[in-house]
Amino acid sequence: MYLIKKASEISGVSVRTLQHYDKIGLLSPKKKDNGYRYYSEDDMSLLQMILYYKYLGFSLNDIKNLIHKDDCEILGHLENQLKLMNEEKNRLLTLISTLEKTIESRKRGLDMEVEDKFKGFTYEENLKYKDQAVEKYGSVVEEAYEKQKGIENQVVDVLSEIFFSFADNLSKGIPVEEDKNIELARRLHQHIRDVAFNCSLEVFSQIAYGYVYDDEFKKNIDKFGEGTAQYVCDSVQAYVNKGLAR
Repeated sequence: MYLIKKASEISGVSVRTLQHYDKIGLLSPKKKDNGYRYYSEDDMSLLQMILYYKYLGFSLNDIKNLIHKDDCEILGHLENQLKLMNEEKNRLLTLISTLEKTIESRKRGLDMEVEDKFKGFTYEENLKYKDQAVEKYGSVVEEAYEKQKGIENQVVDVLSEIFFSFADNLSKGIPVEEDKNIELARRLHQHIRDVAFNCSLEVFSQIAYGYVYDDEFKKNIDKFGEGTAQYVCDSVQAYVNKGLAR
């Protein structure tokens, strides 16, 4: 049994954070007759699971639902976490390999294939921005994520391929209103309709503006090439205007 200070020292989680977990019902150790709360071995195991899920990008609300929906069957949760961690490991190994190749090519003065420079990068970066998107756009985002379950990698691969193609067109100086970009915008629009929701032209236009005006999304998309977010947005507006004019 551990007092909160000792539990904090062992886990590296601050006392204030542990108190917050208690307040929201995520991790609530039992209070003894002396008025102090003590963390049992089961509580510490539960804290370990919480930290794993936090590392994987889950919100506290999602973690609370995960660990309490099956009477906290620890083995099942640990197996699920291991699966997710292995997926994360594979992504990190790909990024490490990409970085090593980049360093080696620079040392030797060799040109690296441009596609290889982006191996390991994905549009959503392991759903990093899910909570932010839900806050902005509401239940439609939650529904979209539910729709994408089981095909997440496919969704990301298509998005990455489209944004890479936009970046390639940008590097070649192709105007946004050219047919190549109109077709890419059409593909992006259709992809959103296929894997998320029935997106109108007007809403698609607003989503594209978000690529530029939202700093996090802009930074992420510009990993495909500086200025890609603005280029995608402008291409989408050209596509939308063309569609509305029909």
